[in-house]
Amino acid sequence: MFKKLALAVALLPLAVHASNLPDYPFIHTSGEAMQRIVPDLGEIDFDISAYDADPAVAVALVAARAEQVRALLAAADPEAVTEIHNMRKEMRKPEPGEASGAQAYDIRSSVHIAVNDLGKWRAIMQGLLDMPNIDHMATTFGRKDREQTEQELSAAAVKDARRRADAIAAGFGKKAGAVTAVTSGQLRNLTGSIGLMPGDTYFRRDARSAAAQPADKDFLSYDLLSWSQTVDVIFRIK
Repeated sequence: MFKKLALAVALLPLAVHASNLPDYPFIHTSGEAMQRIVPDLGEIDFDISAYDADPAVAVALVAARAEQVRALLAAADPEAVTEIHNMRKEMRKPEPGEASGAQAYDIRSSVHIAVNDLGKWRAIMQGLLDMPNIDHMATTFGRKDREQTEQELSAAAVKDARRRADAIAAGFGKKAGAVTAVTSGQLRNLTGSIGLMPGDTYFRRDARSAAAQPADKDFLSYDLLSWSQTVDVIFRIK
């Protein structure tokens, strides 16, 4: 009895894995599509920060700088969307050689700017870069027609998956038939159970939050976007 139970337990993982497999002949492929696209909108994130032994002075300085940012945008691009968040206090680290004493705080306010006309980008960025009290600057770019571009990428990736499936099936004198499963990621249960994990990864198509960027970045220019999409597909074999 014990041996039968042990055998059943040992075979259980195989039964679970087998249950994840389609019960018909199939081909499993991945498809990819990528485009290099000129952006038509950009976003700028940065902090306005100030320190003074008198916190009221620092608060006034941050508020004045925020008004300068608003004035710059009103002149350079009135259609830019600006969000300036409430001020906050952050503990300040002593500068090298500065005596440590009572706790000191930087006064900060976060700013987010959405620029919908990149023809105004250089004027806005140059004005911001010329301002003191601005740090932690980062930029991201995107497209107004993002949804349409994503649909085009998905369609191209599906065609690529079909092309690969047809090539595999032809090698056995068969044809790839109807699609029985598709996902924009990996078919994890299937790929994990039979070891068909794809080696390629796909790029993130966009990022709402600003990523860390090197200090020597040329903020006055912008790069092409690299957007891509992958699909994981199961085709029935004819």
